[in-house]
Amino acid sequence: MSFLRVKIFTIWFLLPLFSLAYAESDIKEGYDENTEITIKGSVNEGVLTRRGPVILIVDYKNKPLRVLTAPAWYLIRNNIEFQGGAEVEITGSKFYGKDGNFYLVARKIKFLKDNRVIELRDTFCRPIWKGTR
Repeated sequence: MSFLRVKIFTIWFLLPLFSLAYAESDIKEGYDENTEITIKGSVNEGVLTRRGPVILIVDYKNKPLRVLTAPAWYLIRNNIEFQGGAEVEITGSKFYGKDGNFYLVARKIKFLKDNRVIELRDTFCRPIWKGTR
């Protein structure tokens, strides 16, 4: 009987963790070159997710566009910062999330003020932070 209690407790404890992970997995980081676009806009804010990429909210045609960048640890390690109001040109793969919002998976981000370019994906559109396979 105690084994059953331990099993039930374990499931009860771990279930919320799996549901959080599932909710975060609604945003896919797949990159489809067929849906690639380049947009210009201004950075409104950055959103840290528990797991996954930092999401930039970019004002694009007077609407918020969610841009998936890279994990926070990668941005910190490479001294990449996004300041509110920064004018950017972003090339990436567009998609609609399960939440109905328009997203862009960034391949490269160019800061228009100083022409600095941040490459987030290699020539095969694989995330640079994942290294070679």
